[in-house]
Amino acid sequence: MNEMKVVGTYSSRYEAEMARGLLQEQGIQSIISADDCGGQLMGLSPILKNGVKLMVGGEDRAKAFEILEVLEEKQQLED
Repeated sequence: MNEMKVVGTYSSRYEAEMARGLLQEQGIQSIISADDCGGQLMGLSPILKNGVKLMVGGEDRAKAFEILEVLEEKQQLED
């Protein structure tokens, strides 16, 4: 993977993990960056200033945005 780029910022690790799973299903490798002690402080994620970031290699960024846009639209329909 080349330089990692942020493709989403979430208020909880759970949301980031869901998005990461969707990217993995499409063959895109990603990592989660969060200051939550490796998930041990998951319940406190909403108060963390930087949120939970989902990152992909720069070459996958455009495709990841397209995939995550579909997820966001689906969530809006459910609300």
